[in-house]
Amino acid sequence: MRPASLLRIRRAYKNLGRFREILNILLKHGLGQIIEGSQLQELAPIRWWYTPLHQRLEREEKVSLPERLKIAFEELGPTFIKFGQILSTRADLIPREYIQALDSLLDKVPPFPGEEARHIIEAELKTPMNQLVAQFDETPLAAASIAQVHRAVLWSGQQVVFKVRRPGITDVIKRDVDILYRLATLIERYVPDLAFLNATGQVEEFDQAINEEMDFIREAENAARFRANFEGSSDVYVPNVFQHLSTERVLVMEFIDGIRIDDLERLRAAGFDLEAIARKGSDTLFKMILMDGFFHADPHPGNLFVLSDGRLSFIDFGIVGRVRGDLLQACGDTFVALIKRDYDALARQSINLGFAPDEVDLLRYRQEMRADLENTIEPLVGRKLRQMPAMAYVERTMALAVKHRLRLPRELFLIAKCLAVFETVFRRLSPELDFFKLARPYARRLVTQRLFVGTLARKFRREAMDLVDVARGLPRELHSALRKITKNDLHLKLQLTDIDPYLRRFDRASNRLTFAVIISAIILGCSIIITVASETVALQWLVVGGFVFAVLLGLWLIIAILRSGML
Repeated sequence: MRPASLLRIRRAYKNLGRFREILNILLKHGLGQIIEGSQLQELAPIRWWYTPLHQRLEREEKVSLPERLKIAFEELGPTFIKFGQILSTRADLIPREYIQALDSLLDKVPPFPGEEARHIIEAELKTPMNQLVAQFDETPLAAASIAQVHRAVLWSGQQVVFKVRRPGITDVIKRDVDILYRLATLIERYVPDLAFLNATGQVEEFDQAINEEMDFIREAENAARFRANFEGSSDVYVPNVFQHLSTERVLVMEFIDGIRIDDLERLRAAGFDLEAIARKGSDTLFKMILMDGFFHADPHPGNLFVLSDGRLSFIDFGIVGRVRGDLLQACGDTFVALIKRDYDALARQSINLGFAPDEVDLLRYRQEMRADLENTIEPLVGRKLRQMPAMAYVERTMALAVKHRLRLPRELFLIAKCLAVFETVFRRLSPELDFFKLARPYARRLVTQRLFVGTLARKFRREAMDLVDVARGLPRELHSALRKITKNDLHLKLQLTDIDPYLRRFDRASNRLTFAVIISAIILGCSIIITVASETVALQWLVVGGFVFAVLLGLWLIIAILRSGML
């Protein structure tokens, strides 16, 4: 085991109080099966052991399991709320009903005092507040699990917002992430049926994402990049970030005075054309994903506003998606093939990107994937948004990924989530909107870019360099292999999978058998000694102590067997 893993386990046990609190909340909401499956019964409170089974079932049947999990996550606090939101993007792993429940997690917590926010700002910027701003509103505009937002006016007259990280939240999240690592380890160890979830990998991904979201310097950089991408745009306005006033714990951004994109009554009252807004949003979506390869990955209605001049404006750039160069090009090729309804090209693209499993029959896979893609996409072509259920195309695509066991990168799940959120918003704005029709100009632009001589030259140059690298390394690899063969130093690595749970059960059974033998030996020894101990007080006490010790060991062994459910 790696040192980092050992350190996480030590921290998890160090936080035993929080561990027990998590178990109590899970039990409170009827999620005892998670505890049983992870072999955590020993940490469960005594009252749970004596709750009759029919009472547990009656309590649990009133609310669905996904909804109970959502409520438990909200009660467990910010770390689990954010973790649930990350899980809700994994349509390839999580059933639909769980995604719908976790997607509605509420990230709202009571605000901390505005005076404390003022002190944090002054400490971070090392300047008294009356020198920083002409006015500071201590009543927050919004409060979430990681930060809260205060409105202020700079001495220049510029209206801004101060986003202040919640005090102590770093330690809370670090503690809970350590516990999540421990829970993931237990799930992988004791629940082999859930191996496909890659629990530890999900926690590692979450650990990286939550640390990025808490770093406001990174968020300021994200906002600056968005502002550069949409510089001069007549459709989108990105607020200015005051980087000289921003730190890891404090972010200062231009205040946006607009109407939430889902407030249809105010938009109509202000005289806006809702269909035109939907078209601008669609253009923005296609530009972010297909042109820039850098998109807002949390575009819920609270983060998207319509300004008085009709432009759209994003806020909160803590969660973004980045599409690397080769995947961006692949997205463009896939998009063009989708618009042209070239399903054979789509199937071929999934192979070229390495999404298909290694052991698959490529010819058969290509034929089956082409047929599945045609059956999945054709019914959606030409439909208006009102005819297309929310998440329909995303769910169908994820179903194909599960069926063919595709290995999709995280960026694609963020894109799917982004598409689903935008589609839900646009369907309310303009049910008659035709997504495919709006996408065609971008398809033509992508085709033009692919045919541009400079682009082709760069592509061929990269592929030629890759071939040169392979050719350079081939003699060295062949020489190494031949040398090992001639020296009889060629080793075969054999790895047995899914055998650890059985080895642990065998070890546990052998340990219990050893305890039983020791208990029997103690009882037998005391029985022999008792025949000669009638006249020796010390021996009498030794016999009594031996019997008491044997009884205690026996009771402990019986309780352990009962708790394990392996009687």
